[in-house]
Amino acid sequence: RVAVGLPTSLARVLTVPLTRAFSHQMPEASISISEGLSAAMLESLINGRLDIVLLYNARPSPDIEITPLQVEDLFLVQACAHSSSSGPVRLQDVAQLPLVIPSRPNAIRMRVESELAALGCSPRIALEIDGVSAILDLVADGIGNAVLSRNAVQSSVNPALFRLRAIRDPQLQAQIALAVSAQRPATLTQRATQNLIIDT
Repeated sequence: RVAVGLPTSLARVLTVPLTRAFSHQMPEASISISEGLSAAMLESLINGRLDIVLLYNARPSPDIEITPLQVEDLFLVQACAHSSSSGPVRLQDVAQLPLVIPSRPNAIRMRVESELAALGCSPRIALEIDGVSAILDLVADGIGNAVLSRNAVQSSVNPALFRLRAIRDPQLQAQIALAVSAQRPATLTQRATQNLIIDT
């Protein structure tokens, strides 16, 4: 049995193809997939409840081994019904907009705050909500704007409700990495699953 943790925005994209490939390659094994926020999944990995997790902006730690997989651009997400702008937006201008954003220590929240701090700004937080679908519901309702990956929006229930605007000066990105415990040796099944995740 292999226990895998995925961030919500990736779980919607990866769960079906990963489960299909796993069943095909390892019919004798079983996989369980949990979705959640990077901080909670990291804790579960360290405690042994999860074997493999995908994390955003993973920080080096003696407890985990990290394999960087890919970089995702982050976008300003606005409701089509509440915004007519569609071009790129400077990060400094994002600081003027009310944001619906996850609470700390969410990886994307920390990236937004640190990049704004480098510009001498801080975000205007309308609401703190931990959950991509709840954030998008609130953006659609006109409560505020969000900073999310394209994946998070395109895998939502109704992506047509939203407009994605590229963020510039600087561009915001999130690094997706695969993490495993550095304290426990990986089984053959876990290693095979890591390779499947990388391929998928």
